[in-house]
Amino acid sequence: MSIADSSPYNRPELFRSVDTEHPQPIKTTVKGHIPQWLNGCLLRNGPGKFEFGQDKYNHFFDGSALLHRFHIKDGDVTYQSRFLQSDAYMSNKASNRIVVSELGTLVHPDPCKNIFKRFFSYFTGPEVTDNCCVNWFQVGEDFFVCTETQLIHKVDLETLESRGKVDYSKFVAVNSATAHPHQVGNELYNVGNSFGSRTAYNIIKIKQNDKLGKETEPIDADVLCSIPSSYRSAPSYYHSFGITDNYIIFLEQPLFVTLWKVLTAKLRQSTVLDALEFCPEECARFHVIRRDTGELLQQQYTSDAFFCFHFANAYEEEGQLVVDLCAYDDTKVLSEGFLSMLRDPSQRPFCDAEFRRFVLPLPKENKDTVIGENLVSLDYTSSTAIRQSDGRIHVTWESLFTDLPGFEMPRINYERCNGKPYRYVYGFLQGTFELAKLDLKENTVKIWGEEGYAVSEPVFVPSPDAVDEDDGVVLSCVLSFRSENLPYVVILDAKSFKEIARAEVPTYMPFGLHHIFTPDQPLKK
Repeated sequence: MSIADSSPYNRPELFRSVDTEHPQPIKTTVKGHIPQWLNGCLLRNGPGKFEFGQDKYNHFFDGSALLHRFHIKDGDVTYQSRFLQSDAYMSNKASNRIVVSELGTLVHPDPCKNIFKRFFSYFTGPEVTDNCCVNWFQVGEDFFVCTETQLIHKVDLETLESRGKVDYSKFVAVNSATAHPHQVGNELYNVGNSFGSRTAYNIIKIKQNDKLGKETEPIDADVLCSIPSSYRSAPSYYHSFGITDNYIIFLEQPLFVTLWKVLTAKLRQSTVLDALEFCPEECARFHVIRRDTGELLQQQYTSDAFFCFHFANAYEEEGQLVVDLCAYDDTKVLSEGFLSMLRDPSQRPFCDAEFRRFVLPLPKENKDTVIGENLVSLDYTSSTAIRQSDGRIHVTWESLFTDLPGFEMPRINYERCNGKPYRYVYGFLQGTFELAKLDLKENTVKIWGEEGYAVSEPVFVPSPDAVDEDDGVVLSCVLSFRSENLPYVVILDAKSFKEIARAEVPTYMPFGLHHIFTPDQPLKK
């Protein structure tokens, strides 16, 4: 299905509000055969409500978080959904208007306040939202939802109720955090900004225990490394980062957050999104940190400007770091997230992200390099890393699978391959609403989709007796462009990339963001 093919369908159907929650499990209709070993929960997160009373959100990322749970057990599937009981959602619901600003929506003063209170409200800083509508992550036996602020919510996996808000900044020095932490063994890694006498990017490490959701108990968390921002009053925007066995890779990209614009947003009647500025004349910078010591390598790595949401993977080979990610030439994708554009059938729904590979040569002792020399020695990539006269290494990327109509939401066999050499990556084709499996060794692609439907982020689940990297299944929520057709969860055999089962859901589901799968385990009470 192409974008032209999708025009007869009702694309706004993907981006409308959910009217009814389903806090109690409802049955789905299973077609095909679900593998006997596949028992667990597919957890989904994303915006689900775009208006309160007469107020409407402007941007897709602004919508209130709707949590979904698909429980797969013994060949059957049930579905639940509930709006996250965040402070933002509960305040909006109680006031029947939007009272907490989001990325692309500015709150206007309460008309019930007198003129003086309305006037002085313009001089207060922006309230930090706890609308955790982006992702899920797990710490020990506990589950959390998150956005890109320092506020997360612990969620009861059985009921989808919030078990309390957690503020990262109360136990570690960050004023924000990515929605894509990395789990390595019993440790959780993340990155957050720190605003103070200097602006920095703090790499944080949290021991996985059951204390994260208990604010009365100390959290075992540390700042592993603090990276000074290249521009003191305008830190870079970032959404994810890379990790290998021995290193963390942080991308400081030239999309800058102008802090004074954020702090004066109300006064200037502008949004946080208005404070973001892409500077294509600036370089992107890769910062490399040792995981064992927290040492920031002094070697500077730069590249031409680009924008990235998602790292796919990173790994070490022959003294070099290979970094794979989905990249854009500019930041138009942010403006294309406005609901007015997403709901307009005449507009192209998404920019095309390109799957790119970078190689960062690690410093070598007693190794003299020549200015202008390409330091990449891997024979399977055309990426380059050129020593510059000022000592930095300027890297160029290799564009992979350039004939694809945009590749995003990359997922891998995380437990086996995260931070290690890998062969397969699964993702979402932005131009056709299909799923793709990329074979990085053979340079081949397998595609799955159904006409009249839009897929979402894929999730790879390995089989318990897996031998090959792609032994397992791929799960994805599939949404219809037509209200009369039911959405469903599709289960693909990961090796053949063919459908083996689907579970049709007897209710509406909107377009979402990220998903995780967790195998069945005793649910905590």
